[in-house]
Amino acid sequence: MAVNNLLDTSTVSLSDIIGNGKVYKVPSYQRDYSWNRDHWEDLWTDILTILNGDSIHYMGSIVLQNKGDKKYTVIDGQQRISTLTLIVLATIKTIQTLIDKNIDKDNNIERISLLTKKFLGDKDPGSLTYSAKIELNENNNSFFQTHLMVFRQPLNEKTLGDSDKLLWQAYNFF
Repeated sequence: MAVNNLLDTSTVSLSDIIGNGKVYKVPSYQRDYSWNRDHWEDLWTDILTILNGDSIHYMGSIVLQNKGDKKYTVIDGQQRISTLTLIVLATIKTIQTLIDKNIDKDNNIERISLLTKKFLGDKDPGSLTYSAKIELNENNNSFFQTHLMVFRQPLNEKTLGDSDKLLWQAYNFF
């Protein structure tokens, strides 16, 4: 009789998680985005620790349910995955600023293209519609897709719901 692993654990990098062609969906029952400045600073400190040291650093757990065809439901870790995606978005925005200043323009255009395809999603060549690698819960996904993923500032930040406001603040923090 074959043994079936109910819990498959491994240590992986950001590239292994969201840079791998997989698509993630945060189910509607998961809480809205709730991380604040303290969480963002802790995560950023963790990232700097990894960059500055020779050791592996544990940044927390992510629990996924495999739905097949490289599609996963995020059971735990949605705050972390969302925030890591915001860091990628902020990085792309910073590179775009360099392009706008005509700094290493061709290479930076290529960097944005590679980062976008690897970590955020891709455009369908036929319809030119964007398909993101992550879909947040029903309360956050609309703002995430229509503003953050396309670098569009909200018309009035004061009208945003609390969790969308936190997403916007996290993006700006990074």
